[in-house]
Amino acid sequence: MFSRKSKESPIERLEREANDDFLLLAELGPEYFGAEHLLELREQMHLRMAQFDRWRKLNMLIGATSAGWMVLGGVALVLGWPILARLAFGVMGLALLGFMAGVWLLKWKYESRGELEYTLRSIEDELRRRAALRGRSAQL
Repeated sequence: MFSRKSKESPIERLEREANDDFLLLAELGPEYFGAEHLLELREQMHLRMAQFDRWRKLNMLIGATSAGWMVLGGVALVLGWPILARLAFGVMGLALLGFMAGVWLLKWKYESRGELEYTLRSIEDELRRRAALRGRSAQL
């Protein structure tokens, strides 16, 4: 009922999904990627995790300020300053909306920190497995 029809053709969708290395990594597994490509993906994952952490900290700061605005509004009400109280409660509402939008954007763009860590761990496990195999073959 509320679904939007995408103007993207099925071929374009397949091409977009085929160019997403992390989607392919999740579907196929790291064993189908070359070592150099895995090293590049590992670096990209470190960058994505750092970016996720920065955005999460900013989002938590925005959410925490809403409590401060609420306290300011309560103090203003007690002191008999209704205009400041309304302003503080209004900004508190905006901060809460900003926090909720930030949570939604983080979930939409990154899924979760656990997903990022799992992907990084699978890449690193595959790189370790290949290094161990290479070490055994060099000993023979």
